[in-house]
Amino acid sequence: MVHKMYTSTRVIRFKNVASMMAGMPICLKILQYWKNTLKQDVSLMTPVLGGHPARVLFVVRSEDIESNLRLSEQANKDKKNLALVAKLSEFVDGSATNDQVWKTIA
Repeated sequence: MVHKMYTSTRVIRFKNVASMMAGMPICLKILQYWKNTLKQDVSLMTPVLGGHPARVLFVVRSEDIESNLRLSEQANKDKKNLALVAKLSEFVDGSATNDQVWKTIA
């Protein structure tokens, strides 16, 4: 079994719980689009304990950092992806969005 070495995460915090309910279907469309069109190993998570309840975490895994960067650039140029992200932005508190990249060491 091959282990993915790099994990990129994006926490998206919604304006409120009502915005989260409206934004979740868009998050799921983005997830499916990234999986099917951009062929990314991606998942979507919601919090169970701690922190603001109206948020989601996109998680993208890849073999190398260059793949993560290349796929991110591809997504940022993709018109359908950009349209979905623009629609989602109506519901998101952009000041609370957070990106990180992690490397697996063990």
